This record gives sequence, structure tokens and C-alpha cells, in this order.
Amino acid sequence: MYIPNHVNLTNLRSAWLGHIPFGYDLIRSLKPETVVELGTHYGGSYFTFCDSVKRYNLRTQCFAVDTWQGEEHAGFYDEHVFDFVSKQNEHYKEFSSLLRTTFQDAVQSFEDNCIDLVHIDGFHSYDAVLNDYETWKPKLSLNGCMLFHDVNVHQPGFGVHKFWKELIHQYPHQCFAFDHSHGLGVFFNSNSIAINDQLTSLTRIPFNKIKKHYERRATWLSYALKFKEIF
Repeated sequence: MYIPNHVNLTNLRSAWLGHIPFGYDLIRSLKPETVVELGTHYGGSYFTFCDSVKRYNLRTQCFAVDTWQGEEHAGFYDEHVFDFVSKQNEHYKEFSSLLRTTFQDAVQSFEDNCIDLVHIDGFHSYDAVLNDYETWKPKLSLNGCMLFHDVNVHQPGFGVHKFWKELIHQYPHQCFAFDHSHGLGVFFNSNSIAINDQLTSLTRIPFNKIKKHYERRATWLSYALKFKEIF
């Protein structure tokens, strides 16, 4: 089982922890040429993608986009977060770039239809995630994939769940969501293959067992990391 070295449960908790097994497998199977993450913080998800690229010797270029200043939902923080991320990125510098800027400014650096995986995990209001989706969707390749964190969070200020409900209504055969770890929405840009067939092919797991499989792996990973810290 993949155990990430960049996640420290005591000091650097990752809200994305439960989705690390799926993220690692997705990169391995999707073999994207370009990955862009919008909102990286400590890199719980981003360096999981990078680990998979490195482990499977993929020809993938990864880009993390963040101001590394924080915001209302994640909290505001000083330079120690970016210092941590920069140090971790040294392990992947041959294919990974940190873009310290806003999402709106970063989008100008990418041509249309050139990104195979976009992970949206920035400010979680409805207007913010809708704007991120509309701004970056033209950059997504025909067979590309978008991930949305926190689709299962229902609390004041968080509107990703509302956006996700609308996206499912618009693209019912291209959307899938995990419910654990605050929820993770998976959207495939192409409608040529139904999402259940797409995910079955990528994970090699029967579609009706995918949720339970990754919920169990999330639990195993949490125990593994706690065990690792104890010893």
C-alpha cells in the first residue's frame, strides 16, 4: 500500500488524506501529460500526484498553483507553509513547478485543451468554485478529468456541494463522487464513455465496489500513518 512521506498527521494534517489512495491510482492509470492543482496548501494531494508520477516513471508535468498566503476557509498563514512545500518539491523538480500566483493569473500560462487533470481545491464558496470551473474547463483536454474537493461539506460558507449538484444534473453520466473525507467529485470531460465504465477501467475494480474499496484504503492509510509516527 502506498504510504506518503509528505503527510505528518501530528503537525501537517491533510483534509485530503482519505483520497490519497485514489489520487495515487488515478495518476498511475490516467497517465496524464499535464496536471494542474488549484490550491495546494501543504501539498497533501499534490505530492501524492507527484509520487505516482515518479514511481511509475510517467511523462507528466505537474503544476501547483497557490499564493501560499491562505484564505478564510483554510486559514491564513506565514511563509513556513511555502518553505515546507518548496523543500518537498525538490524531490520532483525535474517535472514539478510551483506557481505562486492567483488562479486567475495562472490560467494565462496554459493553452486550451492542454491539461489532462485539474484538481480544484481553492476557496470553497459557490461563486469561487463555479468561477474556477468555468475559467479552467477550456484548458481541459478532451479526455481530461477534473477533481473537486469538499463536495460533501454542508456548512456556512461552503458551496461546493451546491455547485456539484448542478454539475451532476448537467452531466449525469460524467460525474462520480466519493462521500468520505469531506467528499471528492470526479468529472470526466468526455461523454463518449460513461463514468462507471471509465472508473472501472482506470481502477480495475467493479464499479459497485469502488466507493467501499477506497473508503477502506483511506482507513488503512490513516492507521498506517499513525503506526509510522509511533515507531
